[in-house]
Amino acid sequence: MAGAGRADGAVGAAADLAPGPAAGARETRGAIGSGPREPVLRAGTVALALGAALLSGCASSPEPPPPSPPATATVTSSPSASPTAGAPMEDLSGQDQANHTPPVWDEAAKRDAESQAVAFMRAFARPDLPARDWLAGIQPFMAPEARDYYAAVDPRNVPASAVTGTAAAQDGPSAYVATVVVGTDAGDYVVTLTRTAAGAPWLVQHAEPAGG
Repeated sequence: MAGAGRADGAVGAAADLAPGPAAGARETRGAIGSGPREPVLRAGTVALALGAALLSGCASSPEPPPPSPPATATVTSSPSASPTAGAPMEDLSGQDQANHTPPVWDEAAKRDAESQAVAFMRAFARPDLPARDWLAGIQPFMAPEARDYYAAVDPRNVPASAVTGTAAAQDGPSAYVATVVVGTDAGDYVVTLTRTAAGAPWLVQHAEPAGG
């Protein structure tokens, strides 16, 4: 009986010392479950660090400064550029001062207008001439703007063929315009002449039979 008791005690001690299946299973599950946790934690830590770095980089980048307004230049006039009060004015037209003298309607102006009107009518009252010769005869007495108009006239349609009467200048409101009545074999003609200044020649603008 004493030997059997010692054997049972030895078996119980051995059983106490040997690890049971439940303890081994817990240790194995603990070893398997604890294995992947470290890589997962490391990956999360790296992702958080990268996100913080990106956020800090965006927050730390300075905004561009607003554009500065364009510089404006201030122009000041030089006192020397303004003419002095006593300085003479320069003649920019290049013409003689006499050409700017206003004309007057006097006896000399009347005689000049009558003479020019008679000379024109003598050249005008030539229906026997070819058109080219007739036009060349009247153009020297005419204003440039009237030459184109008379270039279309057929001299064969001119009723007058000679100057037979006297010339008489009519008084008018302007010293720049003269109206002269010249007698011809076809009746009186009214000749209108103009001038641009005192001393400038009278030039024919138009001629027509008196009364239209």
